[in-house]
Amino acid sequence: MDTLINYYKNFFLIIFLIFIPNKSFSSCDDSLGDGVDYSNCQFSDSQNLTGSFLPNSNLSFSGFIKVNFDKSIMMNAYLSFGNFSESSFVRANLYEANLEGANFEKSNFTSANLTRVNFSGSSLIETDFTNSNLFEANFTGANILNASFEGANLNNAIWIDGQKCKLGSIGICIKK
Repeated sequence: MDTLINYYKNFFLIIFLIFIPNKSFSSCDDSLGDGVDYSNCQFSDSQNLTGSFLPNSNLSFSGFIKVNFDKSIMMNAYLSFGNFSESSFVRANLYEANLEGANFEKSNFTSANLTRVNFSGSSLIETDFTNSNLFEANFTGANILNASFEGANLNNAIWIDGQKCKLGSIGICIKK
């Protein structure tokens, strides 16, 4: 009986590994890449990760303080509940990324693609969104105290109070 149970355990493990090809199982020491899981990892401050390729990755509950992610590709990534304070995402692509509940205080998203990004419940105090694309981004419940949205596309974004911004919302949310 134990042999049969072990056979099925191994069988299902093999099936799982074959049919989940885009999922990488990583430790905090592995190099950055597509689909890696760095959830709950704490990284040293002030790293230069310019141009990193991190689509579909999980950086939830991680610490990346004062890290340079300029020109990085982070589409569909999870950065939820992490600490990214004073980090730079200039010209980064975070299309449809989940940044819910994370700390981005004093971070820089100048000219970043933040289309459909979920910032709900995040701390965005003194964050710079100058000229960024925030089309359909979700800011529900976020703290945007002293954040800069100069020239940012806020069309159809969901503002901190849950109301949608009208088309023509450039630099400021014009409520519908």
